[in-house]
Amino acid sequence: MDVMEPNGRKEIVALLVNMAYCEEDQLGYDPTIRLYEDGGVKEIDVYDQESRKTHTYQCIEPIMLATRNFGRHTRCFLCVDCRDKSGEKKVVVKDAWAYATRKKDGNSTVDVRDEVVIMRKIRDKLAGNKELEGKCATLVHGGVVQIIKGDIVEEDNTDTAFGMLLPPSLSSEKREFRAHRRMAMTPDCVPLQNVDHVDQLIVAAADIMNVHTAIAKTCNILHRDISVNNMLITKLPENKVRGVLIDFDCAKDISKVDCKTRPERTGTYPYMSINNLLMSNVKHTQLDDWESLIYVLCWLGTTDVNPADEERYDRAKRREINKWQGTEPEDVATSKRDKLSTADLFVSDILAKFLKLPGYSRLRALVGVLYMKMFFNESHSSCFHGTITKAKPLLNEEEHSDEETSSPDLPVDQDEEQDEDARNPFKRRADYAENIADDLLKALLKEREKALGRIRKRYEKEMEAPL
Repeated sequence: MDVMEPNGRKEIVALLVNMAYCEEDQLGYDPTIRLYEDGGVKEIDVYDQESRKTHTYQCIEPIMLATRNFGRHTRCFLCVDCRDKSGEKKVVVKDAWAYATRKKDGNSTVDVRDEVVIMRKIRDKLAGNKELEGKCATLVHGGVVQIIKGDIVEEDNTDTAFGMLLPPSLSSEKREFRAHRRMAMTPDCVPLQNVDHVDQLIVAAADIMNVHTAIAKTCNILHRDISVNNMLITKLPENKVRGVLIDFDCAKDISKVDCKTRPERTGTYPYMSINNLLMSNVKHTQLDDWESLIYVLCWLGTTDVNPADEERYDRAKRREINKWQGTEPEDVATSKRDKLSTADLFVSDILAKFLKLPGYSRLRALVGVLYMKMFFNESHSSCFHGTITKAKPLLNEEEHSDEETSSPDLPVDQDEEQDEDARNPFKRRADYAENIADDLLKALLKEREKALGRIRKRYEKEMEAPL
């Protein structure tokens, strides 16, 4: 609109008049969230696509607010069901605009990215497993937000939200498509760095990877985004904690999709696996998430397990790990691949930088064990070891022919590709991912039992101390 032209000024006046007659949802207000006069969230509606009913929750406080207006715009609120008069059954309501699959010809398609569907499968498959109870976010209700427009009920997504604003020339295939999903989940947790000491961190990490393994084996679902933000804890009596795995936005049901390729990067750079950063052709397995766990523990071990330890953080000593915050994924991958290529480098450039505080030596030892189980597993030969593809052995002179040396641009045959795969330690390990993951979990659970013993002794000593 050009206000210097008569038609432009006329269009602006028309726009303002039309806006004055718009319904609230047309102005961008979400009618499924009611606000207090001061702008705070009062009530949130959660539509459950399984029962096709709407449940209303009263908001107690926001847990996480979106930092920008684009992307998933994830927000989380601590709430209580409005029907619960006691107010004791708290849930976390997650509100996010996630990537989705469009419905075709009026029929629903199987949306492999649907976090609600994935969480429902996990809930149903793990139901009754007391060992894993409370160690994973559990779906209560969830689905795509439903917007009522007069007599019409529409799913809230980018197509219905933008409507006529979208230019006809922009086909649906070229448009980014997101669905506005909302879920009510339990349990109510706190961030991982609310642990009091390293032993609680070890217990939480073991709980999370235990349920992670069960989800992979029982549900055929890979989480694909192990990070500090997605590892929470629940505080328990006697100074104990329980680790809780959350956020299945990036998860994939591998029974429905092929994980042999990586069309996208998933996760946060400091914690992403090398192959995920490089979008390599190595199939995605549990080992990517175990590799991410090693990075999480390295990050906390060199920064702080909890805020009380942060004052001892020395950025200069973390020069190598700080590179994992880079903006170029290839550079981050190169840094990780180099420092993890040999045990000597990993010890000198990473483990040696752990804070010199009580308990950190145990964390350092645990990370060393996980590293060796992952990258230098004694159950497998040297071709499985390290992070760098082995150099192709040189041929003997008699194996060269004049014809071979004089023919430029020889095509790479299948045997040569297979030979390169055989020299790539990541590809070799991927073929035995479940066995290696079992070794990693066994080692982590062993350390969990030791950590629980130390927590118990510490608690008993505190109880014996005079007031």
